[in-house]
Amino acid sequence: MHSFRISTLEAHEYADTLRPVIGSHPLYAIGNVDLINRPCAGLCGSRDASASALEWAYEFGREAANQGIVVVSGYARGVDRQAHKGALETGGATIAVLPEGIQHFRLSRELRTSANLETNFLALSMFEPSAPWKVWRAMDRNKLIVGLSAGLFVIEARERGGTINAAYECIRQQRRLWAVAYTDDAAGREGNRKLLAGSAIPLKHKSDLKSALEEAMAHPPEAMRQLVLNVMTSEDKRG
Repeated sequence: MHSFRISTLEAHEYADTLRPVIGSHPLYAIGNVDLINRPCAGLCGSRDASASALEWAYEFGREAANQGIVVVSGYARGVDRQAHKGALETGGATIAVLPEGIQHFRLSRELRTSANLETNFLALSMFEPSAPWKVWRAMDRNKLIVGLSAGLFVIEARERGGTINAAYECIRQQRRLWAVAYTDDAAGREGNRKLLAGSAIPLKHKSDLKSALEEAMAHPPEAMRQLVLNVMTSEDKRG
């Protein structure tokens, strides 16, 4: 058992878009829970990402930080952690949505020098604290990533898997969806092409991230502005 302070966020007045995600169950948190109430944008992508995708993810984190937007992602290696890193190293903040119980949380090596649990970092889990990693949990947590975000940015998606599952969840929750439009047909980007053939908004150049994030924040889902969480530490709960 780690020494991090775990908080429990009770679902007394969740926004309408979050009730279908976790119902009346609590969220478990380590870090600055106030980040939930700030403007947020979600990002997803492959663990085994290309060098280009990692650059896109890091730049996304940087641009979000420059605009005062909290980056929400899944904390997996590859694209997720590059986005977290880009935000933190630019003076921004980030929320890591875990695919397992909060007791398994550890600060990753690449974030240890930039993450501050008092100010710029929050780890969240919608599962019981001791729950182990499972494929279905990795998929299920996409609901929370999308639910907390004004829009979702797909960096690199295969035809199947967790990334494109998050994109479909974004469509289901009626959030705006962006996807990188690569100029080549390299393997591992089949999902991007599929999404862009549908409703995803293309990102052709990294410079497009600035206007895309501005657009996401200009028209956030109404329910995001109504999100209210009652924060109670697990120590208080026991008392």
